[in-house]
Amino acid sequence: MKNLIILTLIITTLISCSKQDTEFNSSSTSNKGNWLVDINDIIHFDSEKDPINSIDKPEFDFINYSDLNDNDEILAYYYNGIVHIYPISVLDVHEIVNDSIDDHYFVVSHCPLTNSSLAWNRKINESITSFGVSGKLYKENLILYDRKTGSHWSQMLSKCINGDHIGYLAKTRPLLKTTFSTIKLFFPYALVLKHENCDDSGCIVGLKSKNDEPEDSSDSEIVEYERYFGVVDNDRATLFPLSHIDDKISIEHFVVFQNKLVKITSKELSINLVFNAENKSFTPINDSLPVIMKDNEGNQYNLFGVVVSGDNLGYRLTSPTSYYAHTFAWKTIFNGIEIIE
Repeated sequence: MKNLIILTLIITTLISCSKQDTEFNSSSTSNKGNWLVDINDIIHFDSEKDPINSIDKPEFDFINYSDLNDNDEILAYYYNGIVHIYPISVLDVHEIVNDSIDDHYFVVSHCPLTNSSLAWNRKINESITSFGVSGKLYKENLILYDRKTGSHWSQMLSKCINGDHIGYLAKTRPLLKTTFSTIKLFFPYALVLKHENCDDSGCIVGLKSKNDEPEDSSDSEIVEYERYFGVVDNDRATLFPLSHIDDKISIEHFVVFQNKLVKITSKELSINLVFNAENKSFTPINDSLPVIMKDNEGNQYNLFGVVVSGDNLGYRLTSPTSYYAHTFAWKTIFNGIEIIE
């Protein structure tokens, strides 16, 4: 009987070790093989995963309980009438939040070095995954990895650059970057990400943001002292200079990558928004927040592109992949750049 117990323990140990080896190998094979980018442009290529802890079980509190200041930068995500707020100060530390609203699963990522923030769907090929910090950087921009396959994903390129999902384009979601005062005043039922439970073992201070000083580029149209908001399509980017923004809400119509877009900006509200225009024309509405514009059919829209008044009540405009990033990041990561003055 004793020998049987010992034999059982040995077999169990071997199975356990074999399983651990399989999991380790499956997560480490992404360091090898094909990459869509030059591996010489990857910083900390041999880094261990999760040098910074992502937030995988986020907790939220009502906006009235938040101690954020009005001028604090935040990211806001909207789904089915629910607004989640992510303070940039928290994302500077953790960089990734794996979140969900009802049965909608998404990840919010922020790269302190490039000051770029994106959200995309966590459901890939009908399988829900979570994302972590790979420890690697592509030209100083965050590389995420998904925990299902260990595949690596470029944040600003918004696609898988190595692993089982190589070449897969992330399904990005609109993410509003603004100040806490803008959201607090017009979305009083928004929920703010809590962070007080973070202890020394769970928090690792993130890297400090790099100064917005672009590297030299022989033929780039990017102006060194300018700041840009961009619309991205695969490896191409169309940039809008932020120095041209008015205080009040203003609207411009563009065709970018053969898509008709409407761009809404306001220095006063700290907003840069881009939606697919869908063959509609839009005009701004000032001093009526959360309403920011109306279309030629009389529908009125809020900051998240949702119709809050009109025949299409509840309808939401779709958005291309668009975000703000430091000038040097636009200049180094994208080869195909167009500037719209």
